[in-house]
Amino acid sequence: MPITRRHTLTAAATALLARPAAAQDFPNRPIRVIVPYAAGGTDQYIRLLQNDFAQRLGQPVVIESVVGGGGGIGANRVRTSTPDGYTLLFGGTAALTVVPRIQNQPYTTADFAPVCQLVALPIMVAAKRGFRHRTAQEMLAAARAQPESISFGSPGIGSSPHLAGEAMARAAGVKLLHVPYAGIAPAMTALLAGDIDLVVGAPGIIMPTVESHGTIPLAQTGATRSAALPDLVALKELGLDVDLVTRFGFFAPKQTPEPILDQLDRTFRAAAATPDYAQAMRRAFNEVQLQDRAQFGRALAEEDRAMARLIEQLALR
Repeated sequence: MPITRRHTLTAAATALLARPAAAQDFPNRPIRVIVPYAAGGTDQYIRLLQNDFAQRLGQPVVIESVVGGGGGIGANRVRTSTPDGYTLLFGGTAALTVVPRIQNQPYTTADFAPVCQLVALPIMVAAKRGFRHRTAQEMLAAARAQPESISFGSPGIGSSPHLAGEAMARAAGVKLLHVPYAGIAPAMTALLAGDIDLVVGAPGIIMPTVESHGTIPLAQTGATRSAALPDLVALKELGLDVDLVTRFGFFAPKQTPEPILDQLDRTFRAAAATPDYAQAMRRAFNEVQLQDRAQFGRALAEEDRAMARLIEQLALR
């Protein structure tokens, strides 16, 4: 029988009616969350909430680490998954705003639907024990007098800490010598051994060495002081135009149905909006900063534009 316009319209109407039904049944099987970094790091932000997520959704939530490419391999796996809410990404926004530009990954932020943000933290600058300059001002003045006389380590070229260190140097009009490592752990080892002068990285990694008197805290890159690090000066306070924070949140493939995104947004933020979770994050020098879908989407777009400019300025493409 030939296909008529009536048949075509009927098929389209049936497809439209099927979408809300699928969303209403969500979830009816386990949800997989891909964390694009090694286990024991970023995944800890959500492992604390894993059981709560499962209870609220009525289905198991499986957390899987997919390592490689600075987060790009795991992000790309989520990008190519079925947009039905059953495969999600939890990671830092740099995996979407920086990694594709540095490593030529086959995606952009437009390939993902932001779900919600849970945690945000500034990037920290610390010096080796016995460093001759005790403040960020002194360090930058010395670097201004002798370009590339001061070195800083990062978890690798194109990482958020690398860009933060370069942004600080650019804003101050100085040249620092960047030394990339395969991760923040070897960078910290090099700092403690005195092989480099500074390290730039996540407070949760650096602060234990500050407390053990192995390193000296100098500054942080957020626009204002972090509640988790109230005594650490922000570079903005020193007159430097630097405002960089690392955001961690959930993402879904684009074209995931809106009702499913809304449900996941509400569920994840409700689980994270507890005093116990806030205290646990604060103990690890992180700060819970919940953002819903719309807020997180705006923050991601703003960061994407800023990272594009910074990468262009630093000629890292």
